Amino acid sequence: MNDRPSRAAAGFAAAIGLAATIGLASTAAMPACAAVLDDKDTARLVSINEAIASFENDVGSALHNLKPEEADQIESYAYVELNLEAAHERLNTVFMMAAVSIYVESATDQELLLHVLHGQLLSRSRNYLDEKKDAIASMAAAHPDNKVFAEYSRRANALLGDRAIPLLEELERRLGTRQ
Repeated sequence: MNDRPSRAAAGFAAAIGLAATIGLASTAAMPACAAVLDDKDTARLVSINEAIASFENDVGSALHNLKPEEADQIESYAYVELNLEAAHERLNTVFMMAAVSIYVESATDQELLLHVLHGQLLSRSRNYLDEKKDAIASMAAAHPDNKVFAEYSRRANALLGDRAIPLLEELERRLGTRQ
């Protein structure tokens, strides 16, 4: 379990590296539809992903500090960590698609990417993140006297419910109006 945060961080770093490489390699004129998404959108996704990674690391550290005889607590912390990891991976996918759509040279390819983002990925990702937020909140409900899980629920709501989901809704709305 120690390698999960490092694998997620390595995947995130690889995604950023790929997007940067694509951006630097793109020397042709940008297609007219490029203005739908921009670097500010990907920066916002990166910021949210970094906050989730930090949250994952906090939960992972707390998990590793539990005593082996605290099986119920270990299971609950691991559940929160896995839900954060899943949300992080989903947002990485959205980030990759958004970043590539900004820098792809072919208008046809860009339109395809934006179509997939709008038609398939954003609404499903929004629902998925809402499920992950609720799953983390369920640990607070299952452990009503545990202030740590109450804080985890609050953080998940702030990150996923107040930042990530509204951003996905905004992107979906903007992509929907481009047609």
